[in-house]
Amino acid sequence: MASIYGFTELLLTQEFNEADRKDFLNTIYRQSELMISIINELLDLARIEARQGKDFTLARVDVRELLREIAAGFKTPDGRLSPLEPPANGPVWVRADRSKLTQAVSNVLSNAYKYSPNGGTVGVVLDDSPSVGDTPPRVGIRVTDEGIGMTPEQLARICERFYRADTSGKIPGTGLGMSIVKEIITLHGGELEVTSQAGTGSTVTLWLPNDASER
Repeated sequence: MASIYGFTELLLTQEFNEADRKDFLNTIYRQSELMISIINELLDLARIEARQGKDFTLARVDVRELLREIAAGFKTPDGRLSPLEPPANGPVWVRADRSKLTQAVSNVLSNAYKYSPNGGTVGVVLDDSPSVGDTPPRVGIRVTDEGIGMTPEQLARICERFYRADTSGKIPGTGLGMSIVKEIITLHGGELEVTSQAGTGSTVTLWLPNDASER
């Protein structure tokens, strides 16, 4: 907001050449987009928390099919390959709100590309884990990247609202995406698991209860 106000004030009170004017307007435009993203994500997070999943439309979802749809529709940065899809070995079922699960996976994919600005593979695999002891069977949607990674201290704060591991200001974002992902997965009865190593990359796994009752 300070950038928007400051550059607008400069344009209103001083004369600049066309190149400088365009540069200031581009800054205002980018900061306005960021403000809109923050407001929309805050509203989304508030709705999810307030309704506690009551507005989720739960149905059996084939995760493998869903991931193919997400990968096909996901807009990758220029020059980057699409995320790798899991092999087609038959359906893997969960009970989920298709729209909300798509939002969660898309957020994680977006982060994988943003935080690997120098390239590298972004992969998506499925972990269809059997039950172990009293633990019920579950499905893991695992997204990996070869990006900047995180230190243990950064990793511990990844789901804090507005926290961003990158402090350079070069990677766009609101610091709310992973908070939304965690809320969505938790309300599905699942778990968010993140591992990372600075300079090597990160792995984010969305664990969901397996719904194999009608296979």
